[in-house]
Amino acid sequence: MNRYKQTITTYLDLLSNFVVEPKDFESVLHPEILQTEYPNALTKKVTISNWDDLFRRMPAGKNLLKRQIFRMQTYLESGDTAVVEADWEATIRADLGPFKADQNLKAYFCMIFEFKENKIHRQKNYDCFEPFA
Repeated sequence: MNRYKQTITTYLDLLSNFVVEPKDFESVLHPEILQTEYPNALTKKVTISNWDDLFRRMPAGKNLLKRQIFRMQTYLESGDTAVVEADWEATIRADLGPFKADQNLKAYFCMIFEFKENKIHRQKNYDCFEPFA
């Protein structure tokens, strides 16, 4: 059964298009959302974000990247939990820190979504980035 696949697809599309207005996410994110991002090349420690944290951080991605896309490769669902394996590609907007303008980035994400009231209530991200050239 793919009860939640469209919700996740809509969510990833909003992120891909750099939508940053909370109202645009109200149909997919539960107001009590908690997103856990585990350590990776960009995030050095476990980071847990609530609704306010997520929307405070979103403009940073929009400022750093000029393009990003998520491509869902695998979708599994059991009860109120869905697991997504996705490829992510992005292009850097301008020189910033270790990144150079027009540099392409690629990563492989495993995301676990838990739903409440048909909205994303919990999200866990395991992100694996290719080396930054």
